[in-house]
Amino acid sequence: MDEIGWVDFLKRYLGRSKKVIASFGEDCAIVKEGDRFILLSSDLFVEGVHFNLKKISFKNLGKRAVTRAVSDIVACAGIPKFLGVSLGIPLSLASRGLKAIILGVKELCRAYKIEFIGGDTTKAKILFLDVWVVGETKKYVLRSSAKEGDYIFLTGKLGKLKFNQVPHLRIREIHKLVDKFKINAMIDISDGFILDLWRLLRESSKGALIYSENLPLTKGIGDIYRGEDYELIFTVPRDQDLTHLMKKYFLVGEVKNKEFGYKIKSGEKVKKIKIKGYLHF
Repeated sequence: MDEIGWVDFLKRYLGRSKKVIASFGEDCAIVKEGDRFILLSSDLFVEGVHFNLKKISFKNLGKRAVTRAVSDIVACAGIPKFLGVSLGIPLSLASRGLKAIILGVKELCRAYKIEFIGGDTTKAKILFLDVWVVGETKKYVLRSSAKEGDYIFLTGKLGKLKFNQVPHLRIREIHKLVDKFKINAMIDISDGFILDLWRLLRESSKGALIYSENLPLTKGIGDIYRGEDYELIFTVPRDQDLTHLMKKYFLVGEVKNKEFGYKIKSGEKVKKIKIKGYLHF
C-alpha cells in the first residue's frame, strides 16, 4: 500500500462531528470553535526518508521540520500560533547536534511569531522529528473546492532551492490574499508541483490543463516533479479582476472537468501528463 492508498484507508475510520470541517485529504484538520476555525497540522521528518544528515546542518534541519508543518497551516489560509516538536534521538547523536536542532526550531518560530510550547523525546535507531502546529483563521481554504473553469496560479518559481536550504513561507501574504480575492482551492507544494496539483484535483473531482510556457522553472521541466518547494498552488474563478494576481503570481493552467483528465499544453500540442513526484513510502 502506498501513501495515497494509506490515506484513503484512514479516511474510513476518522470521526466527523459537526465541528470537524476537514481532516484527512486536506492539508490540515479544521475544527469550528465559535466564530473562528482552529487548524491542526502534524508532520514527520525522518532521517533516510526526508533528510540526509551529511547534507544538512542540524540548525537547518530544525528549521525545515518547522517549515513542513507550518506550510500546511498556510495552505488552508491559517495563521500559525503554537508549535510543539517530538524527537526520536539516536544514542549516537551528540547533545551539540540536538541543541542546534532546537535552536533552529526556536529561531524560525520567532521569525514567524509562533509560540514553541513543548513536545516529547524518546531514544530511536534513527533521528526523526514530529512537529505539530495549531493555527487559526476566520476564512479557511480547502484543496477540495476547485471549480471547473478556475484559473490555476502558482506563487513562485519551482526548483529554486536546494534540499538543505530553508524556504520562506508567505504566511501573512496569503492570509491577506484570501481576504481580498475569492480563492476556491489551495495546496502547498511539498512533494512536487505535478503530484500536489493532482492531489488538489483528485479531492475536487476535477481535471486540469497546464500551460507549459507559463511554468516558472529554474533548471528545466524536471522541476515540476521535484518536491520541497513550499510554494502554493491556488485556483480562482475567471470572473474576478486578475490584474493584481497576474502581476504577482504565475498563471499556470485552468481547471477542467474530471473526464478531461490531466494534460499539459505546449504550443499547439496537448498531451497527457504523467503523475509522479515524491512519495513517502
